[in-house]
Amino acid sequence: MMLLSAEVFARRAPEHTQDFAGIAFGSSRETVIEEVMKMGYQPYGQSGKEGERVVVPIFKFGELPVQVDFIFNSNEKFSSFEIRTGRVERSRMSKAFEAVEYMSDQFTLKYGKPNSNPRIDEESNLKEGVRNFYLEWLSVSTLDINTAVVQIEGRYFAVGTVTHRLLSNEKVKSAAPAKAKASNAPVF
Repeated sequence: MMLLSAEVFARRAPEHTQDFAGIAFGSSRETVIEEVMKMGYQPYGQSGKEGERVVVPIFKFGELPVQVDFIFNSNEKFSSFEIRTGRVERSRMSKAFEAVEYMSDQFTLKYGKPNSNPRIDEESNLKEGVRNFYLEWLSVSTLDINTAVVQIEGRYFAVGTVTHRLLSNEKVKSAAPAKAKASNAPVF
């Protein structure tokens, strides 16, 4: 019985990791917008310009209000998402670390155990303008997953990113094949 339940969990786990809030990686921009609106959010980035993200400025990530960016590959397929908190000043930096811990706990529930202990804490010398990685999940074969704290101009925020490797590296679909020479035969 235990073997059967382990097998069922193993089969469900990869499917469970291939989405954000029920929106599957590989979904079209239109599908993402539709699903986000079904959740009651009004997203930005609906024009569909190349490289434009679909952004939900205030998304309830459990107990944590975050901004969610849905990122699309060159074929307009949902390939990555990024969640981030609002910025806080240095005197409230502990809030950014509480947020990154909460994000990390939620990622652990969804993706399993991270690959190491946290790399940074409030005493760390954080680099300006880059992701100072807190935790990474390297055991999920198709995804790049991390949480981090970013410092920009003396303000701090937590960020979590999940990228589907295959979709993010997907080649641009080629143009429609060249049309065959016109024929005198009917087309129906």
